Amino acid sequence: MADPTRTVVTSEGPPTASVADPAATTTGEPAPAGPSPPPTPARYLLGEPIARGGMGEVFRATDTTLGREVAVKVLGNKYAPGSTTARRFLDEARITGQLQHPGIPPVHDLGTLPDGRPFLAMKLIKGDTLADLLNGGRANTLAVFEGICQAVGYAHAHGVIHRDLKPANVMVGAFGEVQVMDWGLAKVLASRDRHGAVERDPDATADSDPTEIKSLRNAETQAGALLGTPAFMAPEQAIGAVDQIDRRTDVFGLGGILCSLLTGKPPFVGDTAESTRQLAARAKLADAFARLAGCGAEPDLVALAKRCLSAEKADRPADAGEVAKAVATLRAAADDRARRAENDRERAEVESREQRKRRRVMQWACGIVIGVLLAGVIGTAIGLAQASDAREREKQRADGEERAKDATARAFLKASDILDVMASEVTGESLATQRTVTPEQKRFLVEVLTHYQEFATAPAGDEAARHRAATAAARVGLIESRLGRLPEAVAAYQRSRDEFAALAADHPDAIEYRRLVAKQHGSLGMVRKRLGDTAAAEQEFKTALALFRQLPADPSRDRDVAQTHGELGGVYYTRRLWAAADSE
Repeated sequence: MADPTRTVVTSEGPPTASVADPAATTTGEPAPAGPSPPPTPARYLLGEPIARGGMGEVFRATDTTLGREVAVKVLGNKYAPGSTTARRFLDEARITGQLQHPGIPPVHDLGTLPDGRPFLAMKLIKGDTLADLLNGGRANTLAVFEGICQAVGYAHAHGVIHRDLKPANVMVGAFGEVQVMDWGLAKVLASRDRHGAVERDPDATADSDPTEIKSLRNAETQAGALLGTPAFMAPEQAIGAVDQIDRRTDVFGLGGILCSLLTGKPPFVGDTAESTRQLAARAKLADAFARLAGCGAEPDLVALAKRCLSAEKADRPADAGEVAKAVATLRAAADDRARRAENDRERAEVESREQRKRRRVMQWACGIVIGVLLAGVIGTAIGLAQASDAREREKQRADGEERAKDATARAFLKASDILDVMASEVTGESLATQRTVTPEQKRFLVEVLTHYQEFATAPAGDEAARHRAATAAARVGLIESRLGRLPEAVAAYQRSRDEFAALAADHPDAIEYRRLVAKQHGSLGMVRKRLGDTAAAEQEFKTALALFRQLPADPSRDRDVAQTHGELGGVYYTRRLWAAADSE
């Protein structure tokens, strides 16, 4: 059975069902009976054949002059040097040689074999055809397709159309590099096709365009000629309307490649080359569009494929450059969606971990508080039940109240410790790298803030209770600062500072209280700086620095001194006190 995915070229008469086997390129001349070793060009040592097409065969070769591997394409031995196929062969070499783009294989040399047949030496592309990658399910759809569009877009910008775009004519290298191959059917558009004006005298040189690609072949091809591959042909190509073939014909071919990438099949699928050509000639695209609609790709990418495959040329993008821009936009949007999805996933994981931690800690806290309270209540009940007289019952009641009071105090302190752990998770490392507080973190901080405010305003008691209240006030200041409520943060830090100062006065040997007083001054300095009161911030940092310096030297104290120096230097820079800032 004939393969409609192979190139068909007929140069005389309208296309008919007599095209026998589209798996081999047909040129209107007798096809070679089989491969035969060509005479060796003087400069090149030919190795094994690596590809065979309608016009000839490609060999791996060694360039003996430069000592590099190349590919040498040789005209088939059944084609005469002056034949139409030979002229197409020479045109492929000259056109490709002038299209200097990373996605088009460079031609290194053009010469003649001892028997008169032409050969061309080009870059050896190491990789797989896109057709092979599709069969193996290994194609990176958008990246490869964008590379194809860019290469063909470059050719279109220089007035050249390919006329045989299909996966088998695209090579993909080991590192993803894309090469559009086989420019044997390429056509240099006439000036009227390229610029909308009548073609100039080919002998004129005064207004020569340095970007214009030159061809030995006449720009016009005989009407009725069938050029291309039936499974990927645009309708105007399939009916042999050569005068209608232009850049949009290649755009249809690009749509066919995209259809293959997305659905695994070309636009037109028939039993024979001729039946496939007839499908293309009548623009029978319903099957292709149905496959595209059900392929599961992004809707915008499917829409682009359908637009490229439009039966009417006017409905297709103007050229491959326009298609390349559309693909680049789609790729950028896909990359952006992927980044957002990854960021959302990471945020969700972080929030989920924090929620689990808080639930575990809260459950633990509630269990401890309830356990301690129950122990006090049960102990009181047992004592009362065992009392044998009023005096004993009174003593037991008093003892029970005292135990309940102690239990409540212990529960109070334990709950405070647990809140310290929970708040540290939110206000500490997990928040330090964030520019803003998330809504969930804000809700949690507001809830915790209420408990800390109760601790901070609890009635004064012994030293431990006062320490707890001062620490709670410092926590309130930190949380208010995180929530952006700076005046409230100032008030809380001042309350903490004053309580720690009172403890330091009552316990002069307790160095920790003096250190905590200095820390509260530092915290006040940072909040006042955020409020824009740089003079007050400067004074707070100076006070903190003086207090830290009065403490015995140790690594912790040295870190506090260095950090405070840095904060003070920042205030000096803000106030444009350059000399003072440099001294810090």
